[in-house]
Amino acid sequence: MSRGAGEPMGTAGTFPLGFEEGRRTELAALREVVGALPGRLAEGVWRPGWRRVLLAGIGASCAALASPLHRMRAAGIEAFRTDCSDFPEVPGPHPDVVVALSQSGRSRETADLVARFRGAGAATLAVTNADASPLRDAAGACVSLGGHPDSRVSTVGFVVTFAALGMLADLAADGGVDERWLALPGLIEESVAGAAKELAAFAEGPMAAGSVDIVAAAPQLTTAEAVALLFREGPLVPSAAFGTRAYLHGYMDSASGETAHIVVGGERELALARQLTEKPTGVLAVTDGTLPLPPGVRGVAVPARLTPPQRALVEVCVLQELVSAVAAVRGTSIDEVAFGRVDTKVDALGEL
Repeated sequence: MSRGAGEPMGTAGTFPLGFEEGRRTELAALREVVGALPGRLAEGVWRPGWRRVLLAGIGASCAALASPLHRMRAAGIEAFRTDCSDFPEVPGPHPDVVVALSQSGRSRETADLVARFRGAGAATLAVTNADASPLRDAAGACVSLGGHPDSRVSTVGFVVTFAALGMLADLAADGGVDERWLALPGLIEESVAGAAKELAAFAEGPMAAGSVDIVAAAPQLTTAEAVALLFREGPLVPSAAFGTRAYLHGYMDSASGETAHIVVGGERELALARQLTEKPTGVLAVTDGTLPLPPGVRGVAVPARLTPPQRALVEVCVLQELVSAVAAVRGTSIDEVAFGRVDTKVDALGEL
């Protein structure tokens, strides 16, 4: 998952960490964030009166918005998301707040959208890993996560900014940060360790070649979108993300032996997994382990009784292990740059 699309941190063209080093250090960064950030957020970053919310981000950051969006909507908040490229104008009435996510804070589209909304009088709040960035300059307020070193295919940056957005969703939904964030690093470690053997087998079998469809229940849509992008940017696997209900309306019909499937969710997703086994395709289910797997379906489990953003973060970190295994099986380098980015990043607002 790149910061929008493979952008570096720091000096243009450089990446402080490789993908595997990023995976090894992301939980230390997460522990720091979940320990310190709730106290910072309690100082008034989120206003209780904000009930109309626009979540903004592009690339992996747009994927990160999906599960927090669902959490907000479940609490009755009028929330929407944008990839920042679909607002030629910023019409009124404005949302109460535009919350913009960018790991590096350098995504051109995100900084531009925030600058225009702020110029039109809307409240704007940036969430970024960077200490200084065009997005921070564009927004009226900023939650900065400390500039943690990151990899080309974002590991640390995604984890910390997504956790911060998940905590903001808690504040919006419940008025306080859910205390289960403190346990999440340990739960992720346990889940990755428990899933590693099954993921290795899936990488060596159904995902040794071909493409992959990743399908998730609406609360877990971040998992599908973020991991699909991770497969495309990392081991260069053609991949696509879908919500379960949309997938049932026709996208599933092309299932074949050339496309593996990952389904994320619960009872309805397991029913979909069973249907998919009617075709010559491999299926991996990611569930909370409370329901039995259909015959012929592989499965890995994540903890139950988490909020949708918390569970999505566990799922993304678990499936990073699959991405790593697939890269090894296919002999591709996750850290190799496929394309140079021509006009997706800016170093200052004056470049917009």
